[in-house]
Amino acid sequence: MSEARSGVQERPHTLLEPVQPDERIQTLDVLRGFALFGILFVNVSALASPAAWFSVDWDEIGTLNYAVEALKLFFVQGKFYTLFAFLFGLGFTVQLARAEKAGRGFAARFLWRVTILWFIGLFHIVALWEGDILNTYAVAATVLLLFYGMKRALDALVRRQSHGRRERAPRRLVLVAAGLLMFGPLLAFAGFVNHALDIRAAALAGETLSEPDRQIWEQLKAGEDPAKQAEHEAEIAAATDTFANGSYLDTLHYRVGKLAERMLSGVFWFMVAGIFMVGAWFGRNNFIGRAAELQGGFRRLLLASVIVGVPLSLLFTYGTIEHPGSALSWWKWSNLFMKTASGLAFALAFVAGITLLMLTRARRWLEPLAPVGRTALSNYLLQSLVGTFVFYGYGFGLMGRLDAAGQLVYIALLFAGQVWLSRWWLARFRFGPAEWLWRSLTYMQLQPMRIPEASANPAARPG
Repeated sequence: MSEARSGVQERPHTLLEPVQPDERIQTLDVLRGFALFGILFVNVSALASPAAWFSVDWDEIGTLNYAVEALKLFFVQGKFYTLFAFLFGLGFTVQLARAEKAGRGFAARFLWRVTILWFIGLFHIVALWEGDILNTYAVAATVLLLFYGMKRALDALVRRQSHGRRERAPRRLVLVAAGLLMFGPLLAFAGFVNHALDIRAAALAGETLSEPDRQIWEQLKAGEDPAKQAEHEAEIAAATDTFANGSYLDTLHYRVGKLAERMLSGVFWFMVAGIFMVGAWFGRNNFIGRAAELQGGFRRLLLASVIVGVPLSLLFTYGTIEHPGSALSWWKWSNLFMKTASGLAFALAFVAGITLLMLTRARRWLEPLAPVGRTALSNYLLQSLVGTFVFYGYGFGLMGRLDAAGQLVYIALLFAGQVWLSRWWLARFRFGPAEWLWRSLTYMQLQPMRIPEASANPAARPG
């Protein structure tokens, strides 16, 4: 199948990074747009009803809401941030390949780029919405950069041991490292749960505990104290009231107060870095760029991902609804494991499925997602800007007033608007506004923004 028919151009680009139109792989833009749609699906629930999102009362929400929330757990929860992170990691290798081809340094430029992204994420958290992912991506990207340096050192060691031949450590070691980053924290959590359950059993049996175990037991009792639980619920209620009825300054004060707590999500950083590495392995092998010749491999990946992902997601959905559990619970650990594993499997299934569809006539139905993907950073921030204004008290104040059906209508209208707006914008400008800012700060020079009228692509203009 020809490159023109597959929608594949010469070179891909990174997630959220603008490049010239003739360098793009359209499939990656479509995947980014699709990922952004899924992220909108998840985030709307947190915006529309934060208290219910923290702890859904499954017996009280009604049949329709129950069905929508359950389907959201199965198809959406944990899947699309994973897809977004996968594409970010893939983009890392594209930047690396460009730097190698140009013979210029890579690490310093990449570190500067993610530092800027960190500040964009910080602005997002403070000024718009605390449910930011950019800040986490920026920190996790530094972990990815660290592993890149370790891989280069290992490659150099292999070359020395092979008497200078151009040999490298096996690339599958990247997948081993990715697995350790993604599931290592969960294994550590499993060890903690097992130890804590032993401490609880010993304490309830009246056995004498060592001083470290006694301290753990005191913390466990405090965490399960009804008064502490009531205090936690009161905090959630106060936060929800601030969002639903407070002014913009009230919400700003709340977000600033929670900023330090929000920044210290260290375990999640490593899990995201693991997903980055899976995407980096995918990109380093240029699988999507070689999609036409690898259709059989993509079909096998799709089948395997569905076979693995569907049962895991069913278990995650069942466990979340029927056994939400406390921190000291094997169900809690199981739910986290199933969420992580099914998220990766679904992300790979989405990548394989959309890549295959882009090699067929069905691609014309997916191509409208490409402009959204080309302006993914701008659209991500726009979703938060619109969402907080629609649901928070300083805007339309619809928090708690839209049921599942109403939220679906909101999602459809907002994303359709983003599809139209992205196409309209890119018919006139080279980059989205946030992409332009990011690129300009990266190169410390204002980048050309407007497309000359004579060279504008008429096909990109909305009809």
